[in-house]
Amino acid sequence: MARGSLGEMLTFGHRLPAAVGGLLAALAALSLVNALAGGVAGLAALQPALVAEGEIWRLATWSLVENDALGLIFGGLVLWWLGRDLARAWGPRRFLLTWFGFSAASGGGAVLAALLFPSRVGAAWLGPWPVLDALVMAWGLLYPERRILLYFALPISGRQLVWITPAGTLLLAAFSGVRAFVPHLIAQALVVLWFRGLSPRGAWQRLRIWLGERRMRRRARHLKVVRKNGEGPPRWLN
Repeated sequence: MARGSLGEMLTFGHRLPAAVGGLLAALAALSLVNALAGGVAGLAALQPALVAEGEIWRLATWSLVENDALGLIFGGLVLWWLGRDLARAWGPRRFLLTWFGFSAASGGGAVLAALLFPSRVGAAWLGPWPVLDALVMAWGLLYPERRILLYFALPISGRQLVWITPAGTLLLAAFSGVRAFVPHLIAQALVVLWFRGLSPRGAWQRLRIWLGERRMRRRARHLKVVRKNGEGPPRWLN
């Protein structure tokens, strides 16, 4: 199949950006194959011990398989509704980088927590909801005045959605245990830090500035001020 026709198909009749359609198709296909034939979850799940042994692809794949039918349906709807706005605001490349960036960052944080506190943190995670929660909060921060129908009934604004998402996660964690929601909480915290300017790109830029300033100060230590016959402006010499 030609590349152009595949990209056309992933837009679902120009209803979605191809990046969102591709993620949606991958999520649906992998989840259905796992439900019907099995085996996908074992290869894709975020298992801290296996990640520590070198199976780092799990930091990306664990967010592409859902083992619950309702979770898949509602996750697909969230990706359809909110993902298209984010992909159009950020562009397809940044949208995909954000998806897999949150997958890797929240997954990596959960793996680290599990390795440090094995008796308190869950052993494995699977599903897109930690990343979807992050995108829901990002959408709310980008469009604070827009309104959606929560559960198809309750109208709420994007600003309210930013608060409702972590509150709902904490409520579920209180009843079901924190272990299952470690990646969710990490992803949500990362969204807040990101929108407060602590993004990886911003951190890298600040690091470059700091390194440049440090290099300039180190070079300045070798300079001294000299005057010729006590006249004229001072000159800096090595």
